[in-house]
Amino acid sequence: MRTQPHVTSPAGRVAKALLSTGLVIGLFGGALVAVRDSTAPAPTDLETVAYAPPRYRMVQANIRASMGTAKFKKDVREVVDTAPDFIAYNEVNGRRTADLEPGRYRVWRKGGNAYRSATAVAWDNDKWAATSKGIHRISNKRGKAADQRLHWGIRYANWVTLENRATGRNVSVVAVHFAPKSKYYGDLVRPSARALNVLVKALARRGPVMVGGDLNVQYGGSRYPREIFAAQHLVPSYDVTEQAPVTHGRDSTIDYVLARGIARFATGNQRAFGLESDHHAVRVDFSPLPVTSTEGSARVRFGPGVVVTDPGLSAADEQSVLRTVLKSINSTKRGQVVRLATRALSNGKVLRALKRAKSRGAHVQVVTAERTTTAEMRSLQRVLGKDVDKKSWAVPRPDGYDGAGLRATVLLISRTGVTPTFAFGSSTQMSNSAGAGKRSGYVSVTQASYDKLLKPFFSAVGRRV
Repeated sequence: MRTQPHVTSPAGRVAKALLSTGLVIGLFGGALVAVRDSTAPAPTDLETVAYAPPRYRMVQANIRASMGTAKFKKDVREVVDTAPDFIAYNEVNGRRTADLEPGRYRVWRKGGNAYRSATAVAWDNDKWAATSKGIHRISNKRGKAADQRLHWGIRYANWVTLENRATGRNVSVVAVHFAPKSKYYGDLVRPSARALNVLVKALARRGPVMVGGDLNVQYGGSRYPREIFAAQHLVPSYDVTEQAPVTHGRDSTIDYVLARGIARFATGNQRAFGLESDHHAVRVDFSPLPVTSTEGSARVRFGPGVVVTDPGLSAADEQSVLRTVLKSINSTKRGQVVRLATRALSNGKVLRALKRAKSRGAHVQVVTAERTTTAEMRSLQRVLGKDVDKKSWAVPRPDGYDGAGLRATVLLISRTGVTPTFAFGSSTQMSNSAGAGKRSGYVSVTQASYDKLLKPFFSAVGRRV
């Protein structure tokens, strides 16, 4: 199933896309660290965390169907030489299974016809044992040119659930290839994404899900189905690393590694590398992170990204947004400034964290959108006061909050742990339900992002920066 030539559309910048959609990643000390390619500068402690064993390496490789066998085998060697744990292959119908599983690698794909066998999942059998396998239809549209052998609108995803032989952890891996847009059957990207979601949701009950595939849609372009993937917390590695390498043609990024349950991992060391194929392979490393407490630490470092809260994973993962807020407030010291804007503030853990920060000598400023002065606000005002011209205060300002255009929660901390200019925006207000359900939040650690949010924060209480 050869890919048609792809017409690219201008890709939006990653940070803009993340902020505008409220998609979900994480942080060190809470959920996930975004670490760039190892060739780029990165803080040493983040590198250590991201690549400490065990490390799971995923490679997505579209190996052109029309290539000769010698070039095909060369590409397989190039992929295997990167020592991946998992490989997602595309366009491998017509290839011998034995050629897809050299050495210690094993492969799964459903045989029977060229449609079912076009994608395949391979894994390092020394590290992983397959516990279940299957195939899932992604699209089923007929229509082709007279000289075409196959109907490109008929697509399947092959998948495997694997158990780590050392730790017993489960990971499901999916290989998928969306149909290119065609006048013969239309644009199948969005229906294919919804069909993929059905499979991902089912596999997520067993643990994290990793997807490799040529999706035949430009990352960040108008056809990219971001909101569909977000519905199942399926996050491309490009969102985390904030890098989208060219994978096809001169300027196309259409090959992906995506993951659900990405909050469980440090994600990075991403790079695209050349093959004989007309696609570059994409390699990404995932390193499992422990679930940490919400206790403060003078050494904690937060990384940029999106925090995932997903009740489909575990009770601990469901607390990700709340843990982020608590961990960052609890890691402040004397002289630092904590600024919290939230539509409603009734969560007892957050209230206690704010009061403890004040007792440590931090300056704490809080504004809510509540229409009345609640019992929680009065208790906070007894500690912080309510004069917005002083260093610490707490006030309800519903009209100002709405006029400033603030999100449900905005948390700004001048320094938390070893992270300066911490900024966190979330679609979740700090109510009693903050630790339950599907939630999202974006972490930034740049001075520019921090300064940009200061203006609406102070505008909500009638002050200028």
